[in-house]
Amino acid sequence: MQQLSDSLSLREGRLFIEDCDATALAREFGTPLFVVSETHLRTNLRRYKNAFEQCWPEGRVRIMPAFKASPILAVRRVLSDEGCGCDVFGPGELEGALRGGVKPGDISVNGSIKDRSIIRKAIEVGARIVLDSPAELELCQQEAADLNTTARVMLRIKPFMDELDAESDFAPGVEIRELTQMIKYGIPTSEVLAMAGRIMDLPNVQPIGIHVHMGRHSKKAEVWASWVRHCILLTKELSELMGGWRPDEIDFGGGFPSFPDKDTDVYVQGYEGPSLDEYAQTITSTLRSTLEEVGMDAEGILLEVEPGRGLHCDTGIHLTTVRNIKEETENRPRKWAEVDTSEVFLGVPGFNLEPPFDFIFASKADEANSVTTDVVGMTCNAELLFHQIETPELEAGDVMAFLNTGSYIEPMAANFNALPRPGTVLVCGEQAEMIKRHESVDEVFARDIIPNRFNN
Repeated sequence: MQQLSDSLSLREGRLFIEDCDATALAREFGTPLFVVSETHLRTNLRRYKNAFEQCWPEGRVRIMPAFKASPILAVRRVLSDEGCGCDVFGPGELEGALRGGVKPGDISVNGSIKDRSIIRKAIEVGARIVLDSPAELELCQQEAADLNTTARVMLRIKPFMDELDAESDFAPGVEIRELTQMIKYGIPTSEVLAMAGRIMDLPNVQPIGIHVHMGRHSKKAEVWASWVRHCILLTKELSELMGGWRPDEIDFGGGFPSFPDKDTDVYVQGYEGPSLDEYAQTITSTLRSTLEEVGMDAEGILLEVEPGRGLHCDTGIHLTTVRNIKEETENRPRKWAEVDTSEVFLGVPGFNLEPPFDFIFASKADEANSVTTDVVGMTCNAELLFHQIETPELEAGDVMAFLNTGSYIEPMAANFNALPRPGTVLVCGEQAEMIKRHESVDEVFARDIIPNRFNN
């Protein structure tokens, strides 16, 4: 057996995820198919929890995976079983977190333009509300007063890293300090400073913490150190305006690279970054020293971390079956392997000159790569998923696995060409269970309404 990752191995020429033969999964459950390793997910979660707990003895640590990274209820149940909180955006994700077993008090209701209904629902269930504007503060007071209770809120701030000129891995050529101000998330500093006095006067609102989110702009430790430092400097300004208030909870958001750093939406990859332990050390030591610098007590502060892609990416694979082989021997010689998945299921462009994913031919993992092939998807788009890659001699029925598809891939799937979206299987040891069934054609059209006048 050759171990490839925490969950993947090669055994007698076949790819296994945990103790399940990937080709057998494709045959049993049908393709295209997403597959998630439960054991690998738990292992990743514990890595994050242990790394930050070791570095932050001053208070508790809560891991807050973003629901959007893998919005499947059974996956969320695994994380809830591990004691995680959950960061949600909008009413659908709030409902998903509740159905996924998250303790309501450990849910952060995030996002812009939260309306009265979701604010009321969050207050009713006891979730925390992450304020994104002054208008939301007023809604919290009104709804909490109407319910005769208190709304627990966090201020989502936008610290400006004035000394930092590092460029973003998402957008090469653009500075991170500019992007974090340009992007809509968070309360503009001029508005949050103006809110500081108001929030302390509201009888039904309790400010409990600070929330910030930078995103996956850089692996560099100095970027994270700057982010944490400026968060606390801005928090100190708020504290002075709020009569010495100190946050009991601080959420530094997500943006950690996945363990393989193979995320499809990140343009700059391949450079060495800190280990998870080094990230934890950078964040906590900067938090500790900056709190001391501004005269705020660190003792008892709850530290929250949101490792969306970092938690999920390498826990999942995507299986697809070769349905047909075509070959041109005249004019421009070329061979195509047509597979039953699509760019619209995978969130990648239709024309990929570089492989968008690492891959293994699950059914022929020990065979030599002797043929140059284009792997193409099933829609009427160009669907050039893999351009001129070296493959074994392929035939209809062979199974291909795209690796590192555990985060943000499945939720981006769409219905172009009226294609039903793929299902998902969860594996644990030798056990494999469908946790999200394949969509049907009827479901693709379930929202359509034909006016009665067309039936006459």
